[in-house]
Amino acid sequence: MTNWKLTVVQDDFNCGGNLPLMESHIIDCMQKHPETKLILFPEAAAAGYIFSEDHVRAKAESADGPSFSFLSGLAKKFELYICYGFIEKKDGKLFNSLNLINPEGDLLATYQKMHLTPLEKHLFSPGNKLVTVKTELGTFGFMICWDMAFPELARLLEKQGADIILAPSAWESPYEGPYERMASARAMDNTVYLATCNFTSGEGDIQFFGRSAVYGPDGDTISGIKTEASSFATAEINLGKRQELKENFYSMRSDERSDLYSVQWRGERHEN
Repeated sequence: MTNWKLTVVQDDFNCGGNLPLMESHIIDCMQKHPETKLILFPEAAAAGYIFSEDHVRAKAESADGPSFSFLSGLAKKFELYICYGFIEKKDGKLFNSLNLINPEGDLLATYQKMHLTPLEKHLFSPGNKLVTVKTELGTFGFMICWDMAFPELARLLEKQGADIILAPSAWESPYEGPYERMASARAMDNTVYLATCNFTSGEGDIQFFGRSAVYGPDGDTISGIKTEASSFATAEINLGKRQELKENFYSMRSDERSDLYSVQWRGERHEN
């Protein structure tokens, strides 16, 4: 399938009742845009993004835990891919992770955030796997929030076949500009689609600003939300358009001098 619709959701996922809130967005989206094939929720949307060890430990679960079970049922009901952030407990460690569920309700992939911010390093272990998944919609690569600050990771995902990068986030003020510019740059650098979504509202010094968006392979915004309102945005993904751009002006990948330089991955890979 080369043409399909992707939706990014933003809301205050620190207010409790996260799973019912996610369900309400899915129902609303499918009523307004029934052709949607994938819905993306923010970083840690299933748990809430709060810098507290007590909160993180209380909300931690296995990749196939209660949040997966709940959202798996919705994926099957609406015949949707669902990608969402959660707090993962695995092998005695805690990770800031995301899951991708397919329309049959199966868990296709789990990605653990690789680049942790200073506010996260005392709470989570960093991930060390490069994750891509091939589906009938195209090949997905995964990043979470601050991962978008690292051009090398996006390039490695593209080299591993990614057509679309999913980058759920919890990006705080006053860094609206870097959030938008980094997302756009990672898309254009690699001539891939990039979808990112953010929290809204906040508490104390940590305030979120929304501005969720889907960027095209040329770095332009296809669809986005310019406010911090609870909302969602739907965009058309056209893989034929991506190929057309790669063959014309955006030919950076075929023009690069791999005889002189390269970006190499030295960790584990996960390819489905």
